[in-house]
Order: sequence, then C-alpha cells, then structure tokens
Amino acid sequence: MSSPTGIVRKQTVVQWIDNHTSLLNIATLALVGVLCVSYILQVTGTVAKGYELRDLEVQIHDLTLENQQMEVAVRQSQSLDHVADSVSMLGLVRSEQPTYVESGEPSYALAQ
Repeated sequence: MSSPTGIVRKQTVVQWIDNHTSLLNIATLALVGVLCVSYILQVTGTVAKGYELRDLEVQIHDLTLENQQMEVAVRQSQSLDHVADSVSMLGLVRSEQPTYVESGEPSYALAQ
C-alpha cells in the first residue's frame, strides 16, 4: 500500500488474513478434500490387502489338508499289508526252497 507521500506501508498478517479470507477458505477446503481422498484410498487399499490375505490363508489351509491326505495315501501304499496284497495281485509266489549259486572265487564290490 502506498500513501500519498510515497511511503509504502506493509500489511500485517492479520490484515492480510482479513483481506484474503475467501482464498484461505478455498485453500483449506481443498486441503481437507485431498486429505479425505487420500484417507479413503488408503483404507480401500488396506481392505483389499486384507481380503487377499484371507484368500491366501484359505489356500494355505486347503493345501495343508491336501498334503495330509497325500501323506496318508503314501503311508497306506507303503504299509506291509498293502505290499503283501500287491505281491499276490502281481501273481508272484513265495519261494519254497531258494537255490544259491556258488562261484569258485569270492566276489568283491568295487567302490567308485
């Protein structure tokens, strides 16, 4: 501001605020809007990650259950009763009197 004598007067902060109230209101409203939008985006992202985490936990549970079922199947197939049943299904018969072949020289296993 200039006076008729050419002296420039500085505005105080209070005077500047009084002169620019509408500008400050618009800036404050814009800031609040940006904060609201960022909050909503953050909450939405967190909720989406929560659903993804829950889906992964369900998948882990399903895979664990499937793994346990496969382990049971392996144990059943390796059981002595199952092996004995498989032998008879393949048509193998029990050897009554095994015959051993004897060679004249002793045999040795070679380590490599």
